[in-house]
This record gives sequence, C-alpha cells and structure tokens, in this order.
Amino acid sequence: MTADADQRLYALWQEVDLPERAYELALRRYEDLGEWLARPQSRLTAYDTHVFVQGSFAFGTPIRPVIEGEEFDLDFSCKLRSGISRQTHTQKQLKRLVGDELADYRTARGIQKPLTEKNRCWRLGYKDELPFHMDVVPGIRADDARRRVLSEAMQVAGIDAQLAQEVARRALWITDMQHSHYAQISDDWPSSNPGGYQLWFLSRMHGGVKRYLAEAQVDPAPVYRSKTPLQQVVQLLKRHRDVMFQDDSDRKPVSIILTTVAGGAYIAGESLSQTMRRVLQAMDVVRRSNTDFIPNPVNPAENFADRWTRPDCTHLQLKANFHRWIGEAMRDFGKILDGTDPRQVVESAEDALKLTLQEAVRRRLGVIVGTPAIVRSVQLQGEPTRPWAHW
Repeated sequence: MTADADQRLYALWQEVDLPERAYELALRRYEDLGEWLARPQSRLTAYDTHVFVQGSFAFGTPIRPVIEGEEFDLDFSCKLRSGISRQTHTQKQLKRLVGDELADYRTARGIQKPLTEKNRCWRLGYKDELPFHMDVVPGIRADDARRRVLSEAMQVAGIDAQLAQEVARRALWITDMQHSHYAQISDDWPSSNPGGYQLWFLSRMHGGVKRYLAEAQVDPAPVYRSKTPLQQVVQLLKRHRDVMFQDDSDRKPVSIILTTVAGGAYIAGESLSQTMRRVLQAMDVVRRSNTDFIPNPVNPAENFADRWTRPDCTHLQLKANFHRWIGEAMRDFGKILDGTDPRQVVESAEDALKLTLQEAVRRRLGVIVGTPAIVRSVQLQGEPTRPWAHW
C-alpha cells in the first residue's frame, strides 16, 4: 500500500512541477538583473548591492498555473549592504533609488509593461518563453541589536542556536509605503528576513542546519534539481488549493502558511506518502485548534495569519476558507493515498488537481483507459468580491 501511494503521489507531482526550463529561465533573469544593478554605471554600485531570489523559486516549490498562460511570480530581494542606513535615508529614498535603476533596466531590455510600484516592492512584468512578473523588494542590512533580538526569540521558540544565529544574520530592514515613517528619517522601519526563512526551510528539508550546510558544500546543485518529499508535498497541496480557489484567489490560503506548517511537520527521511499524511495531520491540528496565530519561524513575534482577523479582510473569511480547504485536502488526498480502485484514484486526482492525465500516467496509476474527470464545485465562505476589488 505504501509503495503504491508513493508512486501515485510521485506521478501526480510530476504533472504539477515546473519543467526545468522554467527554473533555468528564472535563474537567467535573476542573473541578468543582478548584473545590471552591479554594473559600474549603476546608481547602486557604491552600496555593495546583492540581489537574491526569495519565495517559491528559492524553496523549489513553484507549480504550473491552473490556467495555461498565467504569469509566474518571481520574487527578488535587492539588499544594499553598505553606505545606506536608517539614519542616512528614508524608506522612500531607498525605494526610489532602486526603482530608478529598475526603470533604466526596463528601457535597456525593451520591456513593454510599465514598472509598477507596490507597497513593499517594484513589479516588472514581461514575457519571452514564459510569462513572469518580477517583484523586487529593496532592503538594507538589519543592525546587530535587531539580529540579537531575533536570534534570542528563535532560541526561546526552540530553534537550534546555530541556525538561529545564521538566520538572524540575514535579517533586513525593508520599505513599506503604508508605514507611518515611510517618508521620514526614522529608526522605525519594517523588518523582514526572506533569506533567513529560506535557510530555515532548507534546514528542514535536510534534517538540520549542520547537515544542510555540510551537504551544500559538497553538492552545490540548485535546489530544484533534487526535490525532497517536503517540497513535493508543498507543491501538490498548492495545486489543490489553487484549483479549489481558482475563481476567487483573494480567499485562498497563502503559501507562506502552507509552507511553514509543512516545514515544521516534516521529518527528513520519510517517504512521500508518509510526508503527505504527516503534513495533512499537522494542518488538521491547526484547524482543530482554531488558532488565529501562526508564527513566522524566523521571527516568532510575527503572525503569518494576521489577515484572518483584520477588519478590512473580514469579507474574505480567510480563516473559514483555510479550514474548509484543509478538510477538502484531507478528503481528496485520502482517496488518492488509500483508494483501492485505480480508476477511482485517477478520477479523484483529475478532479482535485484539475489534470488531464495522459495514458502513460494513467498506466502508472494502474488504469489503461481513463474516464472523464468529474467537475466539482466547492462553496466558499463569505460573499464574492467585486471583480475590481481584487488585490
């Protein structure tokens, strides 16, 4: 049963994972942007600029879009490591400095879409072989006092001291247009740590920071070339979520919560099916606890579920829809994991993941001649948002 369940999940995961070409294109864009910002003529040359990928591409967990042709998110941090501090620049000045360089990059590369300013980032979208938009978040190094606070908080929360220190070392001060001191010289800046979160997730993948750092020195292969069951389960669950909320994406559970719960539950060395069961169980524990607080593992004071209780998000019923999704995921993946009739397993998989499985995949799942997928409609909590109100 276990081997069959592993084979089923693996076959389905291959259908939702991005092709390696997509990862290579993302890497090429990342390298091109980094080279542009570091060129001798750049306004940022004096500030020791470091650009790095964050989000799903950094974790190796992006997935194919449910609707063909949808844009991929490619998230970058642009960290200025020297020459700028909270005492010399405002958040607004830092953001404008990076934005001016991105505007020149857009012109130099002949990008047609305009550069768009978001609360915390600049967005630049273009299409060649695949449609992407790049979100670039400006930031500067956090000071030693901030790093100590984060390191101590993580250790109190149970994180290994070495990992806590390595994570805290990557902390940033970032910009936010909605911040009260956005246009003023102030020590009060928003804090973020995408590089630290990535290190935490990678350490979970490899069973500890010491093992991860040792393996990274021996095998520096990109994260997307050696997928662990943790990454595969996150991708399968993200696909299930995207299908369930494809008509109203404002209400869907955010990836950072899914990734955090999965990362915390994962035990390195377990099989794909064992990992799926363990992660679903951890998700159900969150649901049954009825908690409104899901801490950021690299900043335990930050609540990833803060929008669940914000008055401006009440109409989205985010907590209720998170709970509903967990129930649907447990039901659907339960059928895939434990089903005894291959034909029904295929029907469940095609329905839950909105896939049209080719004959070769059906054969791997035990079915030669497939049957049409059943279309299921899931009722979401709350009134539908107006089309023009999507964020």
